[in-house]
Amino acid sequence: MPDDTPLPAAETVRVTPPRRRPTLVWIIPLLAVALSLGLGIKALLERGPQITLQFARAEGLEANKTRLKYKDVDIGTVTDITLSPDRSSVQVKVQVNNSAKGLLVEDSRFWVVRPRVTVGGVSGLATLLSGVHIAIDPGQSGSDAREFVGLEEPPAITSDTRGSQFKLSSDTLGSLDIGAPVYYRRIPVGRVIGYAMQPDGRGVDVQIFVDAPYDRFVSPNSRFWHASGVDVAMDADGVKLNMQSVLSLMLGGVAFSSPEGEPGETPAAAPAASTFVLHPDQATAQRIPDSSYQKYVLIFRESVRGLTVGAPVDFRGITAGEVSRIDLDFDQTTKNFSMAVEIKLYPERLSRRSRGMGNAEPSRKDIREVLNAMVARGFRAQLRTGNIVSGQRYVALDYFPNAKPAAMRWGKGIAELPTQPGSLDSLQDQLETIATTLQHTLQHTDKLITRLDREVVPELADTLRDARKALDQANKVLASDAPMQQEVRDTLREVGRAASAVRNLADLLERQPEALLKGKKDD
Repeated sequence: MPDDTPLPAAETVRVTPPRRRPTLVWIIPLLAVALSLGLGIKALLERGPQITLQFARAEGLEANKTRLKYKDVDIGTVTDITLSPDRSSVQVKVQVNNSAKGLLVEDSRFWVVRPRVTVGGVSGLATLLSGVHIAIDPGQSGSDAREFVGLEEPPAITSDTRGSQFKLSSDTLGSLDIGAPVYYRRIPVGRVIGYAMQPDGRGVDVQIFVDAPYDRFVSPNSRFWHASGVDVAMDADGVKLNMQSVLSLMLGGVAFSSPEGEPGETPAAAPAASTFVLHPDQATAQRIPDSSYQKYVLIFRESVRGLTVGAPVDFRGITAGEVSRIDLDFDQTTKNFSMAVEIKLYPERLSRRSRGMGNAEPSRKDIREVLNAMVARGFRAQLRTGNIVSGQRYVALDYFPNAKPAAMRWGKGIAELPTQPGSLDSLQDQLETIATTLQHTLQHTDKLITRLDREVVPELADTLRDARKALDQANKVLASDAPMQQEVRDTLREVGRAASAVRNLADLLERQPEALLKGKKDD
């Protein structure tokens, strides 16, 4: 019979599995993953912004190769180059280092550095070996930017260049170009950085930059002039040639000077961005400015060829004004044309040391009275030749005692000053008079020659015939076989014999002086 006694419950035994410890084999992959994650995080943290540069062309630029540099230090890399949506330019993506993101402000400038050959010199030769790169000139703005329009040419000056910028106003650009030097006492102190036409089209504005510390020599009273070419001057010492340098002769240039103050006193420097007038030459720049002028018109009946606007108006060697306008004038009364020359006279040049005028500026009434009195005494304007070679002419003011009576014409417009026929016209009249006199003289000479030919020549022919006959007779007489020649020879022989007898007698008397009384002794 089975035993129904329950068996005791089996004892539960817990079996603890053995603990697995990581082996050294897994440490190296884990370290590699951690290092990769760290480097990735560091790269993300150090990765700077990406900027877009717009250029006209992408010559020499390559993605993942071309560098962005500042002071020759790599601060970024070109990552992509594409065309702009309108295909008018190229867009260059540049990844910039995080350490250089502070350079990316609104007025920063970018340009491609490549070899360039200009009239001012050669630049970018180092890129022949290292390849082209993009350069940056950080701006001073406080606003960040990520899109920029690149420059096609390197800037003339960078933001870290110390100095001052000024504007010069001129009628023409002349031979100036960007990069042309600026001289002070013939030392290069700056350069031309740009130029533009004035809004009204009547002139050109030239931007120059003067390096520090020379910019302190630019004062509010400084004078600027074109230093291009060679200035030729002739005075009592001879011909003088003046030029700033050989470089300015080829490229053009600008020079300036500042008036000297009291000894030991330095003139105040002009503020940056000041505007000055750019004169055509040094003589014009250093001329004392005139505060006022008076306009007069001169009517000439002769040709004004050689007279140009700007020609001097001379009074006994002093430039008293200049020609401002030349027009053709038609006289309704005489139905003839004449030349109307408008001049500007500067009273200050003639009245600075005028006696009896005082220091006060003369009034219009005083000027009228003085001019009326001067014209009454023969004061006139005359055209004269200043240079025979070039034919340049000028207006001379002087007194002509034999001038025809005339008077000033004061009207509502410009007053008319009487004129005197030019010296060339007087010379022409004199030449015509000389030619007429010479013609009369030649006519009288021709008549005299005709008379001589008619009256004197026949008598002269008879005289020559008589002279020829006399010569023939003389030849016959003097011929060697002529009777006269034989008689002359006989006579000469007899004379010789007589001379010999006289000589013998003289010898006898010398030996025997008593022979005259006693006679000759026998030998």
